[in-house]
Amino acid sequence: MRKDEALVTIATFPTEFEASLARGALEAIGISALVPAEARGSFRGLYNGVAPGAAELKVFESDRDRAVVELRRLQIRVVEPPE
Repeated sequence: MRKDEALVTIATFPTEFEASLARGALEAIGISALVPAEARGSFRGLYNGVAPGAAELKVFESDRDRAVVELRRLQIRVVEPPE
């Protein structure tokens, strides 16, 4: 477990279901991923600056580049990192 490593958002989706599918695609190739909205259940309020109903896909910072390549291969739009 990488408890000291930061999680970064690499994509946002209109629904938790779509985010979960992308998470599954990453986990299938060995990249740990997290959709925080899954833990909130059906709560749809504003959360960490994400629009209501939006779901984030997060990975460990060290996996970001590999995860982005995979999402682009699957034609999923990724979030650009802050400068």
